[in-house]
Amino acid sequence: MTEEEKKTLSDLFEAMGKTGAQFQIGQVIGSQTNTYHYYGEKGGGVSSAESAQVPEPLQSEDAREWMEALVDAGLLDGQWQPKNLSGSERGLVAKAVCELLKINDVWMVFGKLWNEKPETLRSYFNKAMNQTKSLDFQDKLKKILH
Repeated sequence: MTEEEKKTLSDLFEAMGKTGAQFQIGQVIGSQTNTYHYYGEKGGGVSSAESAQVPEPLQSEDAREWMEALVDAGLLDGQWQPKNLSGSERGLVAKAVCELLKINDVWMVFGKLWNEKPETLRSYFNKAMNQTKSLDFQDKLKKILH
């Protein structure tokens, strides 16, 4: 990393720190209203930085731990977005996380996070409940989240 890049990065971190955000390269750390994502590249540089609005019910430490477990398992990406999950699987993930966190507005919360219509997500979940192949995915979720 050049000295100019280091200065730019330092300025960025300083500016973000003034907003009350917490951050660390290579990890996702939540602040009160946003989650900031940093992706490290070889050599310790930063290839990109993005922020995504995280609905308030998912801003707790418990929520972060469960969502990061899903990231570690490869079901979600670093921005907590689904990775190659079918609609039924997305519905199952949303419902499982909300049950653990005792969140009642499952479809509104995950609809906002994933930029999906809540009624569509709910319908995916209902479809999953009628599919025998969802049982394997539910077992996988139980292992990840319990």
